[in-house]
Amino acid sequence: MKHCLILLLLTSQLVFAGTIYYVDNTVNHSGNGTFDQPFTSVAGAFNQLQAGDTLFIRGNSTAPARVYSEELSLGSSAASGTEGQPIVVASYPGELVKIVLKKSFSIYAAYWVFENLIFDMDGKTYDLIKLKGDHDTFRHCEFTNGQRDGFDINGASNTLIENCTIHNFVRSDQYDAHGIILNGGVDNVIRNNTIYDCKGDCIQLYKEDQNYGTLIEGNDLYTTLGSNSENAIDVKAARNLTIRNNKMHGFHRAEDSDGVALKINKDTDNTLVYGNDIFESNGGIRVSGGDVDSIRIERNVIHDLHVDEGDSSKYGYGIQMDGVNAIQLINNTFANIPGPLFWIASRGADGFTMENNLFFHANKFKGSTSDLKDVVLIDYNGWFQCAETINGQHDVTGDDPKFVDPAAYDYHLKENSPAIDQGDPSFGTDFPGERIDLGAFEFKQATGFNTNHPSVPNQSDLLRAYPNPFNPQTTLEFKLDKPSNVRLEIFDVLGQKIDTLLNRLQVPGHYRVHWQAGHLPAGIYFARLQVNRKTCVRSIVLLK
Repeated sequence: MKHCLILLLLTSQLVFAGTIYYVDNTVNHSGNGTFDQPFTSVAGAFNQLQAGDTLFIRGNSTAPARVYSEELSLGSSAASGTEGQPIVVASYPGELVKIVLKKSFSIYAAYWVFENLIFDMDGKTYDLIKLKGDHDTFRHCEFTNGQRDGFDINGASNTLIENCTIHNFVRSDQYDAHGIILNGGVDNVIRNNTIYDCKGDCIQLYKEDQNYGTLIEGNDLYTTLGSNSENAIDVKAARNLTIRNNKMHGFHRAEDSDGVALKINKDTDNTLVYGNDIFESNGGIRVSGGDVDSIRIERNVIHDLHVDEGDSSKYGYGIQMDGVNAIQLINNTFANIPGPLFWIASRGADGFTMENNLFFHANKFKGSTSDLKDVVLIDYNGWFQCAETINGQHDVTGDDPKFVDPAAYDYHLKENSPAIDQGDPSFGTDFPGERIDLGAFEFKQATGFNTNHPSVPNQSDLLRAYPNPFNPQTTLEFKLDKPSNVRLEIFDVLGQKIDTLLNRLQVPGHYRVHWQAGHLPAGIYFARLQVNRKTCVRSIVLLK
């Protein structure tokens, strides 16, 4: 896996106030951890680290990654970092490191940060990461190749798993192997990861202990294993849960799973499902279990589902409701639903609201709308080529909602769409047409600029730094293809701005900006380049 050491500014939560240590398993004898006399094992280096320290693991500058075969553990007696001084473990800048674990990596310590590392379970029958410590961060890492779970997070709080790749957790027996399983804890965040090919769920929130305040956002969750996976997200117990802006796709019916992408059930209260893209699965969203209270499903696109085993009477459904209290369907787009658009089971829904949704090319319902009880409002929806509808006084109907390109899964509205400005006027006037549209996407008049699919440069090319590490000067290099507003700034690991190197309109060209840091202490700094609306952050290391 290629890493370019592009870090989000969230990395500014880190603090460098201690010592920089090094590990290099190619040297003959273990030293004191300096650059010239590095440790030879990661486990040995762990014993030396204290709050504020940073450990750089030397690797290969080109693929394949250098392999460290290690037995790692951070038990209850291990040192912890602090909020202002975490302990950082990372690959040396520009180098590739793979840690092949001999057994589970158990972490009880708090405020540790792991960055730009590959963790490989080597096909063994262990959970890869067993996490009980609080305030631990995993960023820009890869976790792979196990026969149990990638992450088993049991009671840990304030965990951040961000910009990681988690994949290939499979087993040959009847039991599951999940990408991430959460069991209890508060304010855990799973953000901007790619999680795929797990025998169970990509992410599961388990039911033994309640999960409070979990945020799952910006992830790409899928499988290529066919019926050997279960769900993208399976929620069994949660409070104040947010699931937003994720992609979920590729799930099929299995012996113990109906292949629905998003499953919310059991003891789950106060959930927001917002802005997700759900497609190519045997079902879209399932809300069931009899004890699900207060769920808002808004601005999602559920589309292009498939029917396993040829049974469109119960597979390929848009949403299933079975025992949910206070559910709101607001501004969603359901398109190309080959199974039941709604599967309303016997326990149905109590307190049902459905507004501003857009339904296209959908099959008839399974179950009876009489099981939608205590209806708050069903109105201002659009029905196009639907085998069955629930009529409202202000609905829009027809054959063609005029999507931009449904064959390419683009369900934005064309400028002549009948769904524009047809939503409930009580939502206010803060919309381009001063009235909300139907469906997940609000139509915006073309401005002459291509804003739907902007060309994003390779971030490793957007900002270069050399030498890196450096002492005392480094050069920051970038290229502009057109006149742009440019801001180039330096931050320390506390997120405090150290220097502003550029802040003006620049003409097209190739730029090299020198930064002199001789007056600053050694440590990790961050160069942040903003070019118009694009932002790139690169870590740079000052050695002394």
